[in-house]
Amino acid sequence: MKRLYFLILVLLAGGTTAFSQTSNCTQVLRQVRSTYEQGRLHELPGITEGCLKAPEGKGFTTAEKRETYRFLTLAYIYLEEPEKADEMMLKLLEIDPFYEVNSSVDPAEFIALFNKFRHDPIFRFGIKIGANMTQPAVLQYYNIGSTAGGKGTYGLAGNFHITLMFEKDLPKLNKKIILAPEIAWVNRTYSYTNPSLATFDTDGTAISSQTFAMKQSWLDLNGIVQYKLMNTLQRQTYVGLGPGISFLLSSSNQASTNIGIGAQKYTVTGPAVDDSKSFNKLIYSITAVVGVKQKVGGLYITADVRYQYGISNVINKSSRTNPEIAFDYWGQYPDYRMSNVMLNFGVLIPKFSPKKLIR
Repeated sequence: MKRLYFLILVLLAGGTTAFSQTSNCTQVLRQVRSTYEQGRLHELPGITEGCLKAPEGKGFTTAEKRETYRFLTLAYIYLEEPEKADEMMLKLLEIDPFYEVNSSVDPAEFIALFNKFRHDPIFRFGIKIGANMTQPAVLQYYNIGSTAGGKGTYGLAGNFHITLMFEKDLPKLNKKIILAPEIAWVNRTYSYTNPSLATFDTDGTAISSQTFAMKQSWLDLNGIVQYKLMNTLQRQTYVGLGPGISFLLSSSNQASTNIGIGAQKYTVTGPAVDDSKSFNKLIYSITAVVGVKQKVGGLYITADVRYQYGISNVINKSSRTNPEIAFDYWGQYPDYRMSNVMLNFGVLIPKFSPKKLIR
């Protein structure tokens, strides 16, 4: 029992000491403010040294360090020690890369020095996930059944994608322009339905129908260029435009064909058919995007809506006919392009490297 009491006393003493050290540094910051206001600027380095060098959790808090380095920067500016002022400004930006000057409070000399430093992120990177819907647009019909051409329709279907993103500001070109390349793993699904694959010659009654359920995976590389609309520390809105290239990873078709009418009707179906050879490995597109970035802590939450307009035929003309699709299901692929509507949500992490740019 005595050992237990002793242990409790030790823990309480340790907690009291830590609280006392933190409390002391809070008092030190009050002294820093008072000393600065009284104009005794040369005393500030000595007053703050202990709390700035104290181990994590025993000295200034992050907010207190930020305020302290601001006072030290100002002190060295007015004491005409530019190298030390630069050093304190750099430490301030390392403590808080998102630091912003306040023109109504900060002296002009402080603002001028701040503007000589790189305080914007050198780049940003992140990941986003999203949903997409694919809509094929037929360029030219090809078919096996003589009445089938032009009778089929493609339907929308939803799927998901994952995107890695990178952003780089181009201030030398234009402060509002961002280069934002992306690489994405995109799953696309869509359907094809032909209710009149074949008809009676006498009255045109449909005697067969056909459905395809297409599933594909692509690797998309988009070269998006963003243009900032609203641009504050807390929030950015933008529009973007850029070319894209897609590489086919896989494609399958779950086909089904109904033949006959009434009691003579039967259905041909089976496992999904690998039809990847019927498609071009590379297709091209142009993407338009509207998005927003909202600061949350030390990162940005992003959201965007985009339209990816397909500009090339997805079908490989030399391998248009898949034998299994053609002979078992009476199917042949027309020429078509694919466009997509996408909705994305992600996380964007800024990478800072503050340094003095103007001597």
